[in-house]
This record gives sequence, C-alpha cells and structure tokens, in this order.
Amino acid sequence: MDERRQHKRHAFSATAEVVDMSTGARLSTRAADLNQGGCYLDMMNPLPIGSSVRISISSHDVELRCTGVVRDSQPGMGMGVAFTDLDDAQKAIIEGWIEKLRSPASLPPPTPLEKAKPSATPEQREDLAAKLIDLLHKKGLLTSNEVASLLRDRVL
Repeated sequence: MDERRQHKRHAFSATAEVVDMSTGARLSTRAADLNQGGCYLDMMNPLPIGSSVRISISSHDVELRCTGVVRDSQPGMGMGVAFTDLDDAQKAIIEGWIEKLRSPASLPPPTPLEKAKPSATPEQREDLAAKLIDLLHKKGLLTSNEVASLLRDRVL
C-alpha cells in the first residue's frame, strides 16, 4: 500500500468534537496521530470517506477549530481527517502541539494520583483472589468446576 501522507505523524491524545457538516450530527471523540495536515479520530462509527467536517480539538488549554474532510474511514476504529483551509493561527496551534510532542521535557511532570501504598501481604492477596473468584462465579463467568480447579491448583 502506498504511503499518501505528506507529513510525519506524531502520537497525540486530546479531546475532540466533530460535526458532520451535511447532517449537523455532533460526535465526541479523541484525536490521535496529529500532523500538520490532519489527525486521526478514534470512534466506533466513523463518517464515510469524503465527508466534510468541522473539528474542535482541545489540548493543553488550547483549542483548534477548523474544517476538514474524511480521507480514511475504518468502522470500529476511527477515521483520518485532512485539515482544510488552515489560517496562520491554526497552523501555529498545530505546530505548537507538535513541538511539545517532540520535546516531552517541556511538558509538566505527571502528578501522582495517590501516594504509593504498601504491598499487600500474601494472605491479603489470597483473600482478594478468593473473593474475585467467588464474584466471577456468582455472575456466571466461572463454572463450579473452574472455581474448584482454581482453588485446588492454588492459582491465586
């Protein structure tokens, strides 16, 4: 398959909203694989190739609003969108994001969600595993034979 991209892709993750210009349908999604010419939008039900869209992408307290056209559509995965009619300000936003992606040191360090907890004792882990096995059995996800096998083989 021939490579059609004109720009290098950069791993990217940001919230996005897409509006199908023909129907007005609004779709919330996640933008990925950003480059100067477009991005990839993760979604289960992407629009057909050739669809005109309005895109709003938010990352690092900056929002890009532009138009685009669907160039690739993969049901269950997402769609590739080529940006159209970008002005200098929009191009600068994209270039700023790409620059941050190139130099991760410029991003603030991630904040820990919580302090590290001490490890559970083997007895605590075994008790938790037994509770999980029981719960899976009650929900019908494990048969009685599977439960007996797990407990007998000490796969805890």
